[in-house]
Amino acid sequence: MLLGIDVGGTFTDAVLVASGRILASSKMPTTHHDLLEGILSALDAVLPAADHTQLKRVALSTTIVTNALIEDRTDKVGLCLIPGPGIDIGKIVPVEPVILSGYIDHRGREVREPEVVEVRAACRHYSDCDVFAVAGKFAVRNPQHEMMVADWINEIAKPQYITTGAAVAGSLNFWRRANSAYFNAAVWRQFTHFSDAIEQALRQRGIDAPVYILKADGGTMPLAAAKMLPIEAIFTGPAASVLGIMAMYHDDRPAVSLDIGGTTTDIALWQEGKPLFASQGAVVKGYPTAVRAFRLKSVGIGGDSFVRYEKGELKVGPMRKGPAMALGGSHPTLSDAMIVAGLSTFGDLDRACQAMTYIALPGQMPGDAAKAVLDVAAGIVKQAIAEMIDEQAAEPVYKVEDIVNKTCFDPQMIIGVGGAAAGLVPIIAEQLNISYQVPDGSMVANAVGAAVARPTLDITLRADTTQGYYTVAELAVKNSINSRRFSVADAQQLAVEVLRERAAQVGIEAADVEIVQQEEFNLVRGFNTVGKIITCRMQIKPGVIMTVGRVQEVVL
Repeated sequence: MLLGIDVGGTFTDAVLVASGRILASSKMPTTHHDLLEGILSALDAVLPAADHTQLKRVALSTTIVTNALIEDRTDKVGLCLIPGPGIDIGKIVPVEPVILSGYIDHRGREVREPEVVEVRAACRHYSDCDVFAVAGKFAVRNPQHEMMVADWINEIAKPQYITTGAAVAGSLNFWRRANSAYFNAAVWRQFTHFSDAIEQALRQRGIDAPVYILKADGGTMPLAAAKMLPIEAIFTGPAASVLGIMAMYHDDRPAVSLDIGGTTTDIALWQEGKPLFASQGAVVKGYPTAVRAFRLKSVGIGGDSFVRYEKGELKVGPMRKGPAMALGGSHPTLSDAMIVAGLSTFGDLDRACQAMTYIALPGQMPGDAAKAVLDVAAGIVKQAIAEMIDEQAAEPVYKVEDIVNKTCFDPQMIIGVGGAAAGLVPIIAEQLNISYQVPDGSMVANAVGAAVARPTLDITLRADTTQGYYTVAELAVKNSINSRRFSVADAQQLAVEVLRERAAQVGIEAADVEIVQQEEFNLVRGFNTVGKIITCRMQIKPGVIMTVGRVQEVVL
């Protein structure tokens, strides 16, 4: 039996799942003043349905971290970069950094040591910072300088938390890695508050099962490990809905999924029954990061979207002014239109009709006004889907195979989840002239997705056969290689061994692994090949450990 908890900006959901069935579910208001209160309310609504001592795992998702970023409620970060020679990225990272001396070259060799006097000056510059981030350009090939600077900062400034770029991401892109390290430190405190509330709630209810949190790529990681890498919790809300859909949706046709909540609609693309990934990594507040994530797009349409006329044009969203008038709010919303149109049955019908009367044109009946609102909202989502498909098609292609076999994404299905999906998805599907599904349990799809998500980890192994060593950046590992005849196959085998060893340390089974990225370059001196540089990024496959329920397709 699995327990899933999703702490969102509006509601906290909980579900119990066993043998492919939802045993119990709940949706309670999120209590931002005291997260523990809302979490306990959600737990108390589902725990009586089964013996919680039989729980095998608790899995979490949340938008708390994402919302903190959007609302600028993150900590000030002392950002120290060790770029060496080359392009200055100081103006394109989230804050103005302190640039330190020291240089590790592209082969991982030390050219110049950092200077402690510069680190002391940086600590004085960031005297009001409790969290720091350190990133070096080629630290993934040798993390020595990052670790050295981090040790100095810990001794001098004694911050509450410090993160290094190589620990966050093993890929070479310095800009993305620096941004990742910065945001990892920026959200550390908010994530710590969230995790503390979860752990306290579980203790109070006598739950002793292992606790995991969903990552942006759809896998899960132990909550204890996530405390050191809170950036992995960014976008867990949308990722949870994607995993929930994966557990409920079983079709290989190209599809678009819509998670329609109170404020936004999150859009994902599906090919051969699997969600597509962002090719380079997630973008946080406009800054590219190295966080592996699903390809997602959010549009400001949700059940609470504010409806009004501006300069004679009917507008729906993106802002919200509170709950629907049918639920006691004071402004017309998309939910009011759904209720009047007979697409939703909650709330006060008379107040919903009153809301539509407020925005009705002269001589227009409330039902006609509601239809106009729904058509506008559906049109906005339809346009966002088209833009997302265009963005997918416009991405650069790097492989000959992809150039030869590239096809246009042509969706044949919409899968809808979220509180407003049942009302809006049929209209969007009608405008696109394709079939749709709204699975049973779609109201709590995020919690379902968290509950059934497969635990996953990844590592990046890089071998330099000329110098005779390999590194695993995420683990700060540098070990020798016994033979210069070390091959790609050897790198793959070693990466699997390291990944399984790391997984065992945190209690994860590494039975199903995959290669995310692999490169091999010859090193040439004169006219002779003297060795190779081999990179292999390996991960435990994200996915779901069980499917949940059945869905009925509606063909238009």
